[in-house]
Amino acid sequence: MAKNYYGCIPVLAWMLCHYFYNREHYVWVAERFYPYRLPNPRSSNPHRIYEDLYEPWMDADNFDKYISQTRLSLRNGVEAKEKAGVIMPAVATRLKKICDKVEVTFFCPIVLRLDIDQIDGARRKTAGSGASVGSHEYLITDLRENEFDILFLDVIQDPAVQQLVVDEIAGTSGGTAPADAMDLLETRLLP
Repeated sequence: MAKNYYGCIPVLAWMLCHYFYNREHYVWVAERFYPYRLPNPRSSNPHRIYEDLYEPWMDADNFDKYISQTRLSLRNGVEAKEKAGVIMPAVATRLKKICDKVEVTFFCPIVLRLDIDQIDGARRKTAGSGASVGSHEYLITDLRENEFDILFLDVIQDPAVQQLVVDEIAGTSGGTAPADAMDLLETRLLP
């Protein structure tokens, strides 16, 4: 029987990993979707992360403080991938601008589920609140797309999200090239 762990990421994080980071995802996963009565702080609780992304996404609140912090985290990830040589500086420059300015539509939350026993122990990191307060979570920095299921993706009819995520996951898009994904994201930047 699977020992399921859950994570929640914004759709933009999925897109960055899928199109630009060799389909390797950087994900925090918790022992339960709602780790009630476990020592997981809000930042280690997929249910709370879902709420924190969902409300500003639904309200199209481009100025929400959680969205602002998520933008910064994604930007830091771009910088790390550039430093590691995963992406070229010109790509990194464009992706950082996307992280900073893309419409809040691209912060729709995605819920992921994986069988933790299928992930080699060497790939599961105990860090952050897992190390400091014993929260029930792991960081997986190289999670492959065939190692998790997407349980919930509540997309309101946005054609770009439909093409770049929903159709891509379903295999009905014919495969969007990274350059085309980048161009489409750049058409959705805030002034």
